[in-house]
Amino acid sequence: MEITLRKKDSARLVWDTKPRRATNLWDIEFQTAEVVLPNPARDQPTIQSFLNIFSNLELQKNEVNRLIWGDNLLTMQALLSSGYEGKIGLIYIDPPFWTNEDYYARFEVGDTEITKVPSIIERLAYKDIWEGGIDSFLDMLYPRLQLMRRLLTSNGSIFLHLDYHIGHYAKLMMDEIFGIQNFRNEIVVKRGRKKGLMYQFEKVDRMHASNDTILWYTKSSDSKFKHPLSQTENVEAKWMGFWSNVDRPTMRYELFGMVLDRGQWKWKKERALKAVKNYYKFQSHFDLEIRPAEHQKLTKDQLEFMKNKSLLEYWRSNGQNLEFIRKREGVKYPEYWVEPREHKLIDNLWTDIEAYDYSSKYPTEKHKELLERIITNFSNEGDLVADFFAGSGTTLVVAEKLARQWIGCDFSKVAIQVVRNRLVQNDSKPFFIENIGNYQRQLVYLAGSHIYEIQSIVLKLYGATPRKDYPDLGIRKINELTELVYVSYPDRPVNAKKVEELEERAERLDGTGYKQLVILGWDYEYSYDEILHERERLSKRKWHTKIISKTIPTEVYEYLKKVKTMADLDSLAGKILFYDKPYLRLLKPEIQQVQLEKYQVTVGIERFVVFDFPIENEEDKKEVQELLKDKPLALIDYWAVDWNYDGITFKSSWQAMRRMGRNLQPMPESTSKELEGGKLYTVAIRVVDIFGNDASNMVNVDLRKDS
Repeated sequence: MEITLRKKDSARLVWDTKPRRATNLWDIEFQTAEVVLPNPARDQPTIQSFLNIFSNLELQKNEVNRLIWGDNLLTMQALLSSGYEGKIGLIYIDPPFWTNEDYYARFEVGDTEITKVPSIIERLAYKDIWEGGIDSFLDMLYPRLQLMRRLLTSNGSIFLHLDYHIGHYAKLMMDEIFGIQNFRNEIVVKRGRKKGLMYQFEKVDRMHASNDTILWYTKSSDSKFKHPLSQTENVEAKWMGFWSNVDRPTMRYELFGMVLDRGQWKWKKERALKAVKNYYKFQSHFDLEIRPAEHQKLTKDQLEFMKNKSLLEYWRSNGQNLEFIRKREGVKYPEYWVEPREHKLIDNLWTDIEAYDYSSKYPTEKHKELLERIITNFSNEGDLVADFFAGSGTTLVVAEKLARQWIGCDFSKVAIQVVRNRLVQNDSKPFFIENIGNYQRQLVYLAGSHIYEIQSIVLKLYGATPRKDYPDLGIRKINELTELVYVSYPDRPVNAKKVEELEERAERLDGTGYKQLVILGWDYEYSYDEILHERERLSKRKWHTKIISKTIPTEVYEYLKKVKTMADLDSLAGKILFYDKPYLRLLKPEIQQVQLEKYQVTVGIERFVVFDFPIENEEDKKEVQELLKDKPLALIDYWAVDWNYDGITFKSSWQAMRRMGRNLQPMPESTSKELEGGKLYTVAIRVVDIFGNDASNMVNVDLRKDS
């Protein structure tokens, strides 16, 4: 006879495109784009050691807070490659919910509120529309949860915030990845805003959804936590019944002459008898305060009120550690006294706080109280907290406030700048802004393409026909104009010297040359515009070709995933917008000697031009263009200064930014700092606009006496 053993808990969520194996790990490194020092004066004693991290490599670098731009799948692989496996104590993620709702980024420019058209990649964060339906969402989330489990400490927790659209699918997925035994709670949290407009309809097809769901799992079933406490509610002192219907014969001792035949008393005998004795002592104390003869003048409720008030004072005057049990006339069982508490024990129904906040106008911004509850109760000071869908950065702001280390990641540049601004405004400790080393290369691989194909792909997406003689050049016809198009190689900033060579080639190529040269760059060198202008000024020949410099948008990679053959690109041409590179020109530095070997140096922005606006409404676009005539810096969201740029890492020790919500402030055009004499300084300035574009430039400040 053959016996077949049935598996336990073998249920799994299955969909057609579900990965059959875990994500392969690549050896990926981080690249530091900026070191942000929000409070140099306060942190001066630690800044030098902080900057020395660059020479001490990853061991110390892992001790610094990190804000990472890029695909979180690559980010988590890089973290695992950097030694973060089993190091993160708490992960909170709030991925897109697959709601088919539009989440556009909104900003105020002057008196006009504008809506930014989200890029393809940003729509994964702002617009929950997935081409493959639920399968697309599951394809996105499944491998990421697998990596998150590896990153968690052995007793770490993960909180996955979703709503009714996808929560039940995610629950099965989490059971598979983290184990059913590691499921802790399904937390119900109030959404915050009610649909008052529902009253205008006589009939509806569904009820208003007023809650989200947070799934809480741990990595180990042995993980234990202190009772989570509410910071918004307290517990007043009260009397509770001392009998319980839990059937434990060993807890049935005689109390006040009563012997139980079912159920149990709540405490062990020795503790209970001591509490009875404590109450008798209090009763004697109370009778001295209000003599029995005076009791007759009070109603039963008045006497109970006075006695409870006196008991609370008695408890406080005796060290707040006494317990009391009494037997009250007319009540069947004895009662025990529950002492007052400043915080109430939390269950999984979180209706006392709201999930969402709307102060920054960032879509789906989470409320600080929600993250404070999670981080306070399920991590300890010094623990590492991570959010791989950082959004507006509430997780990181709260983690900073609660003395936790943190890692945040998002693939929206707008999200990164919102988070950076909030952290600086909240006076955070120094942190890194990073991206993935060889990020363009990694994204090409992630999309299933090859490096040698990328230039032809970008040319086709721009609408140009690749040349056979030069793989990095293409031809595009626009009406009567034929332009030469150059695509830079991934991870190589376009430099002015290369563009000068291209301009010379464009003038004589194909016999007649080209009147317009378009540069499509992944990135550009510092001071690119000014260096290019200077090279043209110093050139021995006159340049006849107009040069237009554009940036290659990151949503190129989303299209790569859809392309099976090069012919597929023809239908995609023109669907991606290649925006002109912003132009940044700096003020000439002002230098004033304030004392011996001390100089006050003032630097700033003379001109910042954004040539293309990804604004949805044409009227809004016209209003912004008019506004910029009088307020040329109105589109700047953030600008920062590195007073002694080393040519490698931008160290932001002074920042100016738009304030969140209603606290919009005019952007300063300049800033000053006292510098020591006898040195040549390279001052670098980085500007980020409200659309996520960034531009950088440098200026030399020579404080040497012999200069």
